[in-house]
Amino acid sequence: MIHIAIIGVGLIGASLGMALRSAPERESPLGALTVTGFDSDPRTLAEARGRLAIDREARTLADAVRDAHLVIVATPVQAIRQVFADLAPLLLPGATVTDVASTKAQVLAWARELLPTTVDFIGGHPMAGSERSGPAAAAPDLFRNAIYCLSPQENARETAVRLVEAMVEQIGAKLYYIDPVEHDAYVAGVSHLPFMLSTALMDVVSRSPGWREMAPLAATGFRDVTRLASGSAEMHRDICLTNREALARWLDEMARRLTELRDQVAAGDSEGLLEWFRHAQDVRDQWLAERPHMRPGEQEFNAMIDMAYDRPGLLGRWGPGSRQRKQ
Repeated sequence: MIHIAIIGVGLIGASLGMALRSAPERESPLGALTVTGFDSDPRTLAEARGRLAIDREARTLADAVRDAHLVIVATPVQAIRQVFADLAPLLLPGATVTDVASTKAQVLAWARELLPTTVDFIGGHPMAGSERSGPAAAAPDLFRNAIYCLSPQENARETAVRLVEAMVEQIGAKLYYIDPVEHDAYVAGVSHLPFMLSTALMDVVSRSPGWREMAPLAATGFRDVTRLASGSAEMHRDICLTNREALARWLDEMARRLTELRDQVAAGDSEGLLEWFRHAQDVRDQWLAERPHMRPGEQEFNAMIDMAYDRPGLLGRWGPGSRQRKQ
């Protein structure tokens, strides 16, 4: 049986637990498993247990990871450095540690600095979430068909990589291996910049002296664009602090483009505005038509090779006489 510890059972941690525990054991890539949860907030931990996200509540970090083969760190990103430092003397030799943080380069640097060489670290980031937070918002299908980025540490063992791959398969997500610096540059544009724009719009409009009169006029367009502003303020802050350079570059580019757009509006540049709007419309329509969660070449790959796992327990999969993944 595989013992999994989830450190931090908010939206993502609790959703992971629910997804892992809800998979039928006989069809599960991981086989039989048990999930222990730990959170600094006892009420959050109890709520996660009540929502069947975990099998057992741990009262201390040491208790949570005592027998853990896989440790999933699902805390806010700024807390990860201290969590790694606290975990270092507690982990079983041969254990695998992964995370779910929205930035990767800084987290991998902390892992190299703080985690013992007797364990493996596989950086992770599921491209899924919600503007809501906490275990009350958790859902077992949160990761279904979502891209799940993996950035293994350079010296990570193959068994550790396969263990995290199996976890990703079990929750119904799609593996996407990516360099951590490249990851941070890309998600700064497609994930972090959107919530910056969402919060900026909400902030600018709500500070208007006419906001009370404007608010009843705000309909679905305003609601949809400002949805991300309802997300965790602490999470947004932590992402900004751990991905500063990449996000600053995207904000500079956005500021430049908004200045150009302001000038076109002020000048009454009909052709320029129409070209800008049509370009955005065409690119978005093409993006949607090409199935945005399908990775480049994935459709052809799926048609060529069966990536299914054999179903015995994962820990025995690479032992003497065990069969490997289908080739």
